[in-house]
Amino acid sequence: MIREVGLIALIIGLWFGIRWLVRQPRQVQWKWMAGLAVIVLLGLAATGRLHWIFALVAAIVPFIRRMLGLISYLPMLKGLLHRFRDPPPDFSFNRQASMETRFLKVELDPASGKLCGEIRQGLHQGKKLEDLSQSELTALLQEYSRQDPQSAQLLAAYLQRSGHTGWQDHYGQDNARRNRAGDRGTMSRQEAYAILGLDEGASENEVIEAHRRLIQKLHPDRGGNDYLSAKINQAKARLLG
Repeated sequence: MIREVGLIALIIGLWFGIRWLVRQPRQVQWKWMAGLAVIVLLGLAATGRLHWIFALVAAIVPFIRRMLGLISYLPMLKGLLHRFRDPPPDFSFNRQASMETRFLKVELDPASGKLCGEIRQGLHQGKKLEDLSQSELTALLQEYSRQDPQSAQLLAAYLQRSGHTGWQDHYGQDNARRNRAGDRGTMSRQEAYAILGLDEGASENEVIEAHRRLIQKLHPDRGGNDYLSAKINQAKARLLG
């Protein structure tokens, strides 16, 4: 009975002692822990059980060696965890990707992949493409085909991406071939940055990532067209060439 009472008293004393110790400064904690370790060692030595400590150390040493060997893999494991846990930085869309021609400026919404455009000059100057009727857009396409092949190509890309129908009958294959033939000009670095939605001076990795994301949205197999994908590829080649 006395032994049980003593054990309970010891447990209660340890409980309050630990609660007191965790509230103390780190320096005080280390002093108390060192003192307890010395007391335990003296007690084991006095009772002839010190060999238990040596046996425990001998068992732990191989485990510690293995753990030290695994430490060298921690940077690689940390990198893998960050790759799966954190999405890659969205540096490819610091601003909207945009394409400009003589008559048009068309931008890509990076979230939805939707194209929106504005007329820079000429008929309907200052108006949004999405505010124009089908007949007005078709008339513009025919006008641009005569005056500026690049504007015609860009407007055709907008119409296709936006789901408009019927404009192909007025555009025709002859116009498409003529406009593609007229779209062989050089591209400035400033224009290339704008097409990829990047700020000037972007790194090579940023250019590659921006190109990859835009192609995923505007490739002909995903609702884009040959003109848009060609412009995106040309912009990448201009900046990395």
